[in-house]
Amino acid sequence: MKKLALIALLFLTGCSSTTFVYNRIDFLLPWYLASYVDFTSEQKQSLNERLIPFFKWHRTQELPKYVEIIYSLEGLLDNEVKAEDIALITQDIENSWFRTEQQILSWLTPLAKDLSDEQIKQFLNVMKRKTIENENKYLNRNDQTYQKDVVNRFRKNLGRFMGSLNKDQLVLLRTASENMYRSDNEWLENRKALINNLSLILQRENDWEERLNGITNRDNLESQNYRIKYSHNINITHQLIAEILNSRSEKQNKKLRDQLVRYRTDISNLIEQI
Repeated sequence: MKKLALIALLFLTGCSSTTFVYNRIDFLLPWYLASYVDFTSEQKQSLNERLIPFFKWHRTQELPKYVEIIYSLEGLLDNEVKAEDIALITQDIENSWFRTEQQILSWLTPLAKDLSDEQIKQFLNVMKRKTIENENKYLNRNDQTYQKDVVNRFRKNLGRFMGSLNKDQLVLLRTASENMYRSDNEWLENRKALINNLSLILQRENDWEERLNGITNRDNLESQNYRIKYSHNINITHQLIAEILNSRSEKQNKKLRDQLVRYRTDISNLIEQI
């Protein structure tokens, strides 16, 4: 599930708006962070200045890799797609995400140093509140609602690239959702563990900066049960996407290829703006 979400993140919200959205992240990201912490005017200025080298790095180092990923995906469409092919593509996307995540942490560490104790407390309280909200939203679902939500999420993401799914593809999707393990409780427990770890790190004692930069290495925070469920679900996801791609109609194929060309063009245009 996470890797499919990463695909959506890679391509942002729509081909026609990719360039616009990316070029507005310097405004949107501080706005998003401000929902966690009330920044002073000096901190806002510092935040904006630190964004400049981060986005220069992302445009020069990561965006070209996105273009390569899209070329790889376009090449897969010329032959029968296998689950292993999808696994390789999504691994490339995940690796890109982890590199970006690490850069974000390196960029945010000086900001965390400048926050007051009250701002740190506010930040952690917002994270805890959002976790409680997610618990109320997700854990109250019965299994039928959970499976329906999985179907709707896949249907929306796949539909963005291929258009409406046909009856046979919907059967594949519903069958896959029924075979997936429910993991929302484990995901929330992992989030709580992450917040607890952050609470200790953000006391800002001893080697806290080093520990903050290493917080993306979350293996020790993830339960064995969650890892088993995640591995099971992601394998089903790879197989599902391969089967749906192999069953695409001419109309779906055209839409998919056109979408990929648009994304590739938009991202290439972003690279040229360096």
